[in-house]
This record gives sequence, C-alpha cells and structure tokens, in this order.
Amino acid sequence: MAERLVKPIPDRDSVAYWQALADGRLVVSHCRDCGHWTWPPRPICSNCHGDDLSLDEVSGRGEVYSWVVVHRSTTPDMMKYVPYTLALVRLDEQADIYIPGRLISDREAHRGMRVRVAPEKITDTLGDLAWKAEDAQS
Repeated sequence: MAERLVKPIPDRDSVAYWQALADGRLVVSHCRDCGHWTWPPRPICSNCHGDDLSLDEVSGRGEVYSWVVVHRSTTPDMMKYVPYTLALVRLDEQADIYIPGRLISDREAHRGMRVRVAPEKITDTLGDLAWKAEDAQS
C-alpha cells in the first residue's frame, strides 16, 4: 500500500468507486435507462437525468486526450513523483467520458497514446487512479 497523507474522502455515491480502485478495478456509473456511462460517480445520469445507475466495471483502456506535466507538487505525497504527468483519458467504452489520473510512462505523453488503468492501493478501502502506457513494461 502506498503511504499517503492526503486521501480522498468518499461520499455515498463514490465509496464503491474508491473501493474498486483499492481492489485493482475501475468502475464507472452506468445508466440502466439509456446505457450512458457517467463519471464521476453521482446519483443521476448525465445524459437522461435518470436515477437508475449501477457501478459497472469497464475495460480500463483508453487513450490520452490531454495532459499536463506537474513540476511543483502541492502535496508532500506527490513530491517523489515530480515531475509527473496528469493525463485526461477518454475511455474506450464511450467517446465522451474522460477520467483524469497520473500517467506512468517512460515516454512523453501525446494525444491518442493508448493507456490502461493501473490502480494504486492506498488503504484496504481506498485506491488511487493511475494510467500506464500500454507498451510500458509492467
């Protein structure tokens, strides 16, 4: 488990999301009415505004849409990673769903870079989302 001073604070809509990351999986809210994927976890669908959602596991694959390189950490937990890249990743499941996370790669980020989810365990009930370049060594 990663040593973390700054941790997410789950709420009723996100507790299962953080638990899934701790278990090494990525789950996203999926509307049972219209089939739309919604992120971040919330009680209503961002497409049809229905309230019949479930947290379903996704493939965990996608492509980098945008990114920023962080050169100064705002928290002591991230100092060991500086400089690091935060990537906004478009999931394969749906063209308009983007999820941010730290990018793990030996190469510079570029638009369209293929990535897969690489969750990091913080505690038994909290995980953190990171993305790994698909051609990067495990």
